[in-house]
Amino acid sequence: MRIELSDIRLSFSSGIDVLDNLSYSADFQALAVIGPSGGGKSTLLRVIAGLIRPSAGSFRLDGTPVEWSGRGLQAYQRTIGFVFQSRGLFPHLTAVENITLPLIHVFGQSREEAEETAHQYLRRFSLEKDGHKYPVELSGGQQQRIAIARAVAVRPRLLLLDEPTSALDPELTAEVLDMIAELKADGLHLILVTHEMGFAHRSCDKVLFLAGGRAVEQGPADQLFAHPETPELKAFLDKILEWSV
Repeated sequence: MRIELSDIRLSFSSGIDVLDNLSYSADFQALAVIGPSGGGKSTLLRVIAGLIRPSAGSFRLDGTPVEWSGRGLQAYQRTIGFVFQSRGLFPHLTAVENITLPLIHVFGQSREEAEETAHQYLRRFSLEKDGHKYPVELSGGQQQRIAIARAVAVRPRLLLLDEPTSALDPELTAEVLDMIAELKADGLHLILVTHEMGFAHRSCDKVLFLAGGRAVEQGPADQLFAHPETPELKAFLDKILEWSV
C-alpha cells in the first residue's frame, strides 16, 4: 500500500499549527508513527481516517485522492478500520453487540449475518466466552482486543490504531500486540501510533517520527532505530529507551 501526504497543515482556533506542512510518502505494510506527546501523531491518524479535514494539503492512498466531503468521503471512511486509544466500546452493549452494530447499520448486513461474523472473530481471537459480557465486565486488554475485532470485522483495506496499548499492564500489552502482529501476518495493512518501540522496531517495516507537527525523520524501521540521523530522534530514543530492560 502507498500513502502520500502533501503539505498537510491543521490549525485549531488558537492559531497553533498541530500539523505543520507535513509531507510523507512511502510504500508500507505496517507503519509505526512515533514521537513525543503533543507532536501531532493522533491528529495525523484522524486525518488519514478522514475524521478531521486538514486546513491545507492533500492526501492519496494507493494513488487515489481522498475527498473531504460528501459521498466520496463516506465511501472512503467505510474502507478504514479505526481503534481509538480509549477503546471506544459502547458501555450499554455486549461485546457481540459492539461488533455487530456497524455491520448492521453501516454495512447493511442482516442481524444473523452480523452475529455470525462477530462470533467468527471472537472465536479467532479466543474471546468467544466473553461475547455476552459488557465492557465493564472485561479487562482493559479484553476491551481493546474486542475493539480491534470490531474494526477488522468490517474487512477494512487499512487499519489505524491510536496507541492501542495505552494504560495496559505488560501482560495485557503483550496480548494486544500479539493480536496486531497476527493481523499483520495475515496481510492486513496498518498504521500504528505507539510508544512501544520494540514492537515498532520488530513488527513494522516503516517508521515515521513526528515532532512539533512535522515529519522530522522517516524510513525503514531497522535503519531508524539503528542509525537515527536527526538530533530530535536521537534524543527521543535515548530518553524513551533509557530504562529498557
